[in-house]
Amino acid sequence: MLHNIGYFCPSFDKDDALNNMCMKINVLIIVLLTTLIEPSLYATLPGGPPGEGGEFPASRFYANFDTTACHYWTLGTNSFVSETSLNLAWNVNCDYIHPFNGRVTSKFGKRRRRMHYGIDIDLETGDKVQVAFEGMVRYAKYNDSYGNLVVVRHPNGLETYYAHLSALHVQAGDYVQAGDIVGLGGNTGRSYGAHLHFEIRFLGIPIDPALVIDFDKMTLRYTDVILNKRKDRIIVENAARYHQVLPGEDIYSISRLYQVQVGELCRLNHMQPDEPVLVDMRIRYQ
Repeated sequence: MLHNIGYFCPSFDKDDALNNMCMKINVLIIVLLTTLIEPSLYATLPGGPPGEGGEFPASRFYANFDTTACHYWTLGTNSFVSETSLNLAWNVNCDYIHPFNGRVTSKFGKRRRRMHYGIDIDLETGDKVQVAFEGMVRYAKYNDSYGNLVVVRHPNGLETYYAHLSALHVQAGDYVQAGDIVGLGGNTGRSYGAHLHFEIRFLGIPIDPALVIDFDKMTLRYTDVILNKRKDRIIVENAARYHQVLPGEDIYSISRLYQVQVGELCRLNHMQPDEPVLVDMRIRYQ
Protein backbone atom coordinates (compact mmCIF):
# COMPACT_ATOMS: atom_id res chain seq x y z
CA MET A 1 0.00 0.00 0.00
CA LEU A 2 2.86 2.39 0.81
CA HIS A 3 4.84 1.96 -2.40
CA ASN A 4 3.06 4.94 -3.97
CA ILE A 5 3.56 7.29 -1.02
CA GLY A 6 6.90 8.37 -2.42
CA TYR A 7 4.96 10.32 -5.01
CA PHE A 8 3.85 12.70 -2.27
CA CYS A 9 7.20 13.16 -0.51
CA PRO A 10 8.08 16.86 -0.35
CA SER A 11 11.31 18.26 -1.70
CA PHE A 12 13.27 20.99 0.01
CA ASP A 13 15.85 23.48 -1.17
CA LYS A 14 18.14 25.93 0.59
CA ASP A 15 15.78 28.83 -0.08
CA ASP A 16 12.82 27.24 1.73
CA ALA A 17 11.70 29.30 4.71
CA LEU A 18 11.24 27.40 7.97
CA ASN A 19 7.46 27.89 7.95
CA ASN A 20 7.21 26.51 4.42
CA MET A 21 9.29 23.47 5.35
CA CYS A 22 7.07 22.78 8.36
CA MET A 23 3.94 23.05 6.22
CA LYS A 24 5.32 20.51 3.71
CA ILE A 25 6.20 18.10 6.54
CA ASN A 26 2.71 18.47 8.08
CA VAL A 27 1.05 17.67 4.77
CA LEU A 28 3.22 14.55 4.38
CA ILE A 29 2.28 13.42 7.91
CA ILE A 30 -1.43 13.83 7.10
CA VAL A 31 -1.03 11.77 3.92
CA LEU A 32 0.85 8.99 5.74
CA LEU A 33 -1.54 8.80 8.69
CA THR A 34 -4.75 8.87 6.67
CA THR A 35 -3.44 6.25 4.26
CA LEU A 36 -2.49 3.92 7.12
CA ILE A 37 -5.76 4.45 9.00
CA GLU A 38 -8.10 4.24 6.00
CA PRO A 39 -6.59 2.99 2.70
CA SER A 40 -9.60 4.13 0.66
CA LEU A 41 -8.69 7.76 1.48
CA TYR A 42 -5.81 7.34 -0.96
CA ALA A 43 -8.43 7.95 -3.63
CA THR A 44 -8.72 11.54 -2.44
CA LEU A 45 -5.25 12.48 -3.56
CA PRO A 46 -3.94 13.49 -6.99
CA GLY A 47 -2.82 10.39 -8.87
CA GLY A 48 -5.33 8.14 -7.09
CA PRO A 49 -7.15 5.35 -8.94
CA PRO A 50 -9.03 6.57 -12.04
CA GLY A 51 -12.78 6.56 -12.38
CA GLU A 52 -15.06 6.73 -15.41
CA GLY A 53 -13.11 8.04 -18.41
CA GLY A 54 -9.76 7.85 -16.59
CA GLU A 55 -10.62 10.34 -13.83
CA PHE A 56 -13.20 10.98 -11.16
CA PRO A 57 -16.36 12.89 -12.11
CA ALA A 58 -16.10 16.70 -12.04
CA SER A 59 -12.36 16.66 -11.41
CA ARG A 60 -12.19 20.17 -12.89
CA PHE A 61 -13.95 21.39 -9.72
CA TYR A 62 -12.73 19.01 -7.00
CA ALA A 63 -9.27 18.47 -5.57
CA ASN A 64 -10.07 15.00 -4.23
CA PHE A 65 -12.54 12.12 -4.20
CA ASP A 66 -12.87 11.32 -0.52
CA THR A 67 -14.58 8.01 0.19
CA THR A 68 -14.29 8.32 3.99
CA ALA A 69 -15.81 11.72 4.84
CA CYS A 70 -19.40 12.49 3.89
CA HIS A 71 -18.71 16.17 3.14
CA TYR A 72 -16.17 17.43 0.63
CA TRP A 73 -12.98 18.81 2.12
CA THR A 74 -9.66 20.00 0.73
CA LEU A 75 -6.36 21.21 2.15
CA GLY A 76 -6.55 24.19 -0.20
CA THR A 77 -9.31 26.58 -1.21
CA ASN A 78 -12.21 25.34 -3.31
CA SER A 79 -12.51 26.23 -6.96
CA PHE A 80 -15.91 27.92 -6.82
CA VAL A 81 -16.12 30.59 -9.50
CA SER A 82 -18.87 33.18 -9.56
CA GLU A 83 -21.32 32.63 -12.43
CA THR A 84 -20.56 28.90 -12.60
CA SER A 85 -22.71 27.31 -15.33
CA LEU A 86 -23.83 23.69 -15.01
CA ASN A 87 -25.84 21.44 -17.30
CA LEU A 88 -28.35 19.35 -15.34
CA ALA A 89 -29.89 17.36 -18.16
CA TRP A 90 -29.73 17.01 -21.94
CA ASN A 91 -32.89 14.92 -21.98
CA VAL A 92 -35.30 15.68 -19.11
CA ASN A 93 -37.11 12.38 -19.67
CA CYS A 94 -34.14 10.19 -18.79
CA ASP A 95 -31.28 12.30 -17.37
CA TYR A 96 -33.21 13.04 -14.16
CA ILE A 97 -35.22 10.57 -12.08
CA HIS A 98 -37.01 11.68 -8.91
CA PRO A 99 -35.42 9.91 -5.90
CA PHE A 100 -38.77 8.83 -4.47
CA ASN A 101 -42.35 9.74 -5.33
CA GLY A 102 -43.45 10.90 -1.92
CA ARG A 103 -44.68 14.12 -0.34
CA VAL A 104 -42.29 16.65 1.17
CA THR A 105 -42.51 16.66 4.98
CA SER A 106 -39.75 19.15 5.77
CA LYS A 107 -38.12 21.83 3.64
CA PHE A 108 -34.63 23.34 3.45
CA GLY A 109 -33.95 26.05 6.04
CA LYS A 110 -33.92 26.74 9.77
CA ARG A 111 -35.67 24.13 11.86
CA ARG A 112 -35.79 24.26 15.64
CA ARG A 113 -32.89 26.76 15.71
CA ARG A 114 -30.77 24.51 13.51
CA MET A 115 -30.23 24.54 9.77
CA HIS A 116 -31.86 21.74 7.84
CA TYR A 117 -29.73 21.36 4.72
CA GLY A 118 -32.05 19.19 2.67
CA ILE A 119 -35.56 18.13 1.83
CA ASP A 120 -37.34 15.32 3.69
CA ILE A 121 -39.55 13.02 1.62
CA ASP A 122 -42.06 10.68 3.25
CA LEU A 123 -41.63 6.95 2.60
CA GLU A 124 -41.92 3.57 4.29
CA THR A 125 -39.00 1.50 5.49
CA GLY A 126 -37.91 -0.72 2.62
CA ASP A 127 -39.08 1.57 -0.20
CA LYS A 128 -36.60 1.78 -3.09
CA VAL A 129 -34.61 5.02 -3.35
CA GLN A 130 -33.29 6.03 -6.78
CA VAL A 131 -30.30 8.17 -7.70
CA ALA A 132 -31.36 11.45 -9.34
CA PHE A 133 -28.56 11.77 -11.93
CA GLU A 134 -25.80 9.57 -13.26
CA GLY A 135 -22.51 9.70 -11.39
CA MET A 136 -20.05 7.89 -9.16
CA VAL A 137 -20.76 6.86 -5.58
CA ARG A 138 -18.27 8.74 -3.40
CA TYR A 139 -19.55 7.67 0.02
CA ALA A 140 -21.70 4.74 1.12
CA LYS A 141 -21.63 3.86 4.81
CA TYR A 142 -23.14 4.58 8.19
CA ASN A 143 -22.90 8.09 9.65
CA ASP A 144 -24.01 9.05 13.16
CA SER A 145 -26.25 11.90 11.93
CA TYR A 146 -27.29 10.73 8.47
CA GLY A 147 -27.57 7.03 9.30
CA ASN A 148 -26.91 4.86 6.26
CA LEU A 149 -25.87 7.46 3.71
CA VAL A 150 -25.06 7.44 -0.01
CA VAL A 151 -23.33 10.42 -1.61
CA VAL A 152 -23.04 10.51 -5.40
CA ARG A 153 -20.82 12.92 -7.30
CA HIS A 154 -22.17 13.82 -10.72
CA PRO A 155 -20.23 14.81 -13.85
CA ASN A 156 -21.57 18.39 -13.69
CA GLY A 157 -20.09 18.92 -10.21
CA LEU A 158 -23.17 18.53 -8.03
CA GLU A 159 -23.28 15.95 -5.25
CA THR A 160 -26.55 14.40 -4.05
CA TYR A 161 -27.13 12.83 -0.63
CA TYR A 162 -29.57 10.01 0.26
CA ALA A 163 -29.81 9.61 4.04
CA HIS A 164 -31.44 7.50 6.79
CA LEU A 165 -31.51 4.42 4.53
CA SER A 166 -32.28 1.03 6.03
CA ALA A 167 -29.98 -0.72 3.53
CA LEU A 168 -27.23 0.27 1.09
CA HIS A 169 -27.27 -1.18 -2.42
CA VAL A 170 -24.07 0.47 -3.67
CA GLN A 171 -20.52 1.03 -2.53
CA ALA A 172 -17.94 3.77 -3.06
CA GLY A 173 -16.58 3.72 -6.60
CA ASP A 174 -19.74 2.32 -8.22
CA TYR A 175 -20.87 4.19 -11.34
CA VAL A 176 -24.65 4.61 -11.41
CA GLN A 177 -27.18 5.82 -13.95
CA ALA A 178 -30.18 8.03 -13.18
CA GLY A 179 -32.88 5.80 -11.69
CA ASP A 180 -30.56 3.11 -10.30
CA ILE A 181 -31.47 1.91 -6.81
CA VAL A 182 -28.92 3.16 -4.26
CA GLY A 183 -30.66 1.84 -1.15
CA LEU A 184 -33.88 1.27 0.76
CA GLY A 185 -35.72 3.92 2.76
CA GLY A 186 -35.44 3.78 6.51
CA ASN A 187 -35.09 5.50 9.86
CA THR A 188 -31.38 5.19 10.70
CA GLY A 189 -29.17 7.83 12.31
CA ARG A 190 -30.65 11.00 13.81
CA SER A 191 -34.16 10.42 12.51
CA TYR A 192 -37.69 10.32 13.91
CA GLY A 193 -39.75 8.20 11.59
CA ALA A 194 -38.98 6.70 8.19
CA HIS A 195 -38.17 9.27 5.51
CA LEU A 196 -35.61 10.14 2.86
CA HIS A 197 -33.39 13.11 3.64
CA PHE A 198 -32.21 14.42 0.26
CA GLU A 199 -29.48 17.02 -0.19
CA ILE A 200 -27.74 18.76 -3.09
CA ARG A 201 -24.29 20.27 -2.58
CA PHE A 202 -21.66 21.90 -4.76
CA LEU A 203 -18.06 21.93 -3.47
CA GLY A 204 -19.51 21.01 -0.09
CA ILE A 205 -21.86 24.02 0.01
CA PRO A 206 -25.55 23.10 0.50
CA ILE A 207 -28.08 24.14 -2.15
CA ASP A 208 -31.81 24.24 -1.50
CA PRO A 209 -33.03 21.28 -3.62
CA ALA A 210 -36.30 23.13 -4.29
CA LEU A 211 -34.33 25.68 -6.34
CA VAL A 212 -33.33 22.88 -8.71
CA ILE A 213 -36.28 20.47 -8.52
CA ASP A 214 -40.04 21.04 -8.56
CA PHE A 215 -41.06 18.56 -5.84
CA ASP A 216 -44.77 18.87 -6.67
CA LYS A 217 -44.25 17.89 -10.32
CA MET A 218 -41.20 15.74 -9.48
CA THR A 219 -39.26 17.25 -12.38
CA LEU A 220 -36.28 19.55 -12.87
CA ARG A 221 -37.02 23.26 -12.90
CA TYR A 222 -34.25 23.95 -15.44
CA THR A 223 -31.96 21.95 -17.71
CA ASP A 224 -29.10 24.44 -17.28
CA VAL A 225 -28.31 26.60 -14.27
CA ILE A 226 -25.96 29.35 -13.16
CA LEU A 227 -24.66 29.15 -9.59
CA ASN A 228 -23.68 32.26 -7.64
CA LYS A 229 -22.27 32.27 -4.13
CA ARG A 230 -23.84 34.65 -1.61
CA LYS A 231 -21.90 34.47 1.68
CA ASP A 232 -22.42 30.88 2.88
CA ARG A 233 -25.14 29.88 0.40
CA ILE A 234 -25.58 29.33 -3.31
CA ILE A 235 -28.18 31.07 -5.48
CA VAL A 236 -29.51 29.09 -8.47
CA GLU A 237 -30.63 30.86 -11.65
CA ASN A 238 -31.94 29.59 -14.97
CA ALA A 239 -29.06 29.62 -17.47
CA ALA A 240 -31.29 29.51 -20.54
CA ARG A 241 -31.31 32.71 -22.59
CA TYR A 242 -33.84 33.60 -25.30
CA HIS A 243 -34.11 35.96 -28.29
CA GLN A 244 -37.46 37.27 -29.53
CA VAL A 245 -37.51 37.10 -33.34
CA LEU A 246 -37.84 40.43 -35.17
CA PRO A 247 -39.13 40.98 -38.73
CA GLY A 248 -36.57 39.93 -41.35
CA GLU A 249 -34.59 37.65 -39.03
CA ASP A 250 -33.87 33.98 -39.59
CA ILE A 251 -31.89 31.29 -37.81
CA TYR A 252 -28.68 32.37 -39.58
CA SER A 253 -28.91 36.05 -38.59
CA ILE A 254 -29.62 35.02 -34.99
CA SER A 255 -26.60 32.71 -35.15
CA ARG A 256 -24.38 35.61 -36.21
CA LEU A 257 -25.90 37.96 -33.62
CA TYR A 258 -25.04 35.73 -30.66
CA GLN A 259 -22.06 33.94 -32.26
CA VAL A 260 -23.70 30.57 -31.71
CA GLN A 261 -23.49 27.90 -34.41
CA VAL A 262 -26.68 27.15 -36.31
CA GLY A 263 -26.46 23.51 -35.30
CA GLU A 264 -26.38 24.45 -31.62
CA LEU A 265 -29.38 26.78 -32.02
CA CYS A 266 -31.29 23.96 -33.70
CA ARG A 267 -30.39 21.54 -30.91
CA LEU A 268 -31.48 23.97 -28.17
CA ASN A 269 -34.79 24.67 -29.94
CA HIS A 270 -35.52 21.18 -31.31
CA MET A 271 -35.76 22.43 -34.89
CA GLN A 272 -34.20 21.92 -38.33
CA PRO A 273 -31.91 24.47 -40.08
CA ASP A 274 -34.42 24.95 -42.92
CA GLU A 275 -37.35 25.42 -40.55
CA PRO A 276 -38.76 28.99 -40.73
CA VAL A 277 -38.76 31.19 -37.63
CA LEU A 278 -41.78 33.40 -37.05
CA VAL A 279 -41.89 36.98 -35.79
CA ASP A 280 -42.14 37.12 -31.97
CA MET A 281 -41.03 33.49 -31.67
CA ARG A 282 -38.66 32.93 -28.71
CA ILE A 283 -35.40 31.29 -29.78
CA ARG A 284 -33.14 29.90 -27.09
CA TYR A 285 -29.49 30.73 -27.74
CA GLN A 286 -27.92 29.57 -24.46
